[in-house]
Amino acid sequence: MTEDGLRRRVSYLRVSLTDRCNLRCRYCMPNTGIRFFPKDSLLDLEELKRLLKVFRDMGMTKIRLTGGEPLLRPELEEILSEIIRLGIEDVSLTTNGVLLSHRVQSLVAAGLKRVNISLDTFQAERFHKITGMAALDRVLRGIWDTVDAGLEPVKINMVVMREWNLDEVEEFALFAKRAPVEVRFLELMPTANNFEGTAGADPDSFVSADEIKMRIERVVTLGAEEPCSGVAKVFPIEEGLGKIGFISPVSNHFCGSCNRIRLTARGALKTCLHGPDSADLRAALQGGADDTELKQIIRDALTIKPDEHFIRPDHYVSGNLRMSQVGG
Repeated sequence: MTEDGLRRRVSYLRVSLTDRCNLRCRYCMPNTGIRFFPKDSLLDLEELKRLLKVFRDMGMTKIRLTGGEPLLRPELEEILSEIIRLGIEDVSLTTNGVLLSHRVQSLVAAGLKRVNISLDTFQAERFHKITGMAALDRVLRGIWDTVDAGLEPVKINMVVMREWNLDEVEEFALFAKRAPVEVRFLELMPTANNFEGTAGADPDSFVSADEIKMRIERVVTLGAEEPCSGVAKVFPIEEGLGKIGFISPVSNHFCGSCNRIRLTARGALKTCLHGPDSADLRAALQGGADDTELKQIIRDALTIKPDEHFIRPDHYVSGNLRMSQVGG
């Protein structure tokens, strides 16, 4: 078991496999002027496998693969298989869903258990405006293919933005009533890209989870909140097939029970999403560090993991976070 400096158990590792993405979502990346990491600066497959083993040895029991868009990483199935081989069975994926349909079967065969699919609108024209790609039909097909493949739960992540999709919240709730999925409504988090004037979102785009929940309860009846070890507050829909979740990192942050750390695509350890990099593990690997030394570097970083992030509705700026480079 590994703990941080505040005696919080750390057991959840989020691994960014690439900073590249085939979409340009307005709350994440600007449409132009993007400077991706050089490929030779990213963790290669053997370096990643080495670090996954180290984290396994330190008590990580849950791994989520993210990006950018993780389906752009050609070795994704091999990475999944390696995680399963290490004995970590709680392995999941966050994806925009555009490329998902063609790879669902190979991902399941490699050991994928759960999937989160980002979808912010059911309107084709609006999808194109938000993401920069006319691909709504491909994402919807990917959702249904994952349901048919037996992945459970299939979670749909909707980032709610006042001027872009707030008027669709009720429709997403009704979708969760009709379909065996968990629709999760996310508060817009501040990122460095959001407020450079290039991404199309700003502090006025923020909608609190309380306001979202009030709109949802106009069209569906929520049951009692389910016990949950994650960051979402999850409610079943009465007389419905699916569930509703709320993730409120701004209005009601959950830092006190944070059990997660992040490994960036370049091998940097982040102990807090909104904080700076805590340790350069790739540099340590290339410098010849053995597993014992790597574990000590990680422990040292965890001792200074902050007690909470500083983001609040009245202090809504995060210059450290470029979401596409970290994976959320």
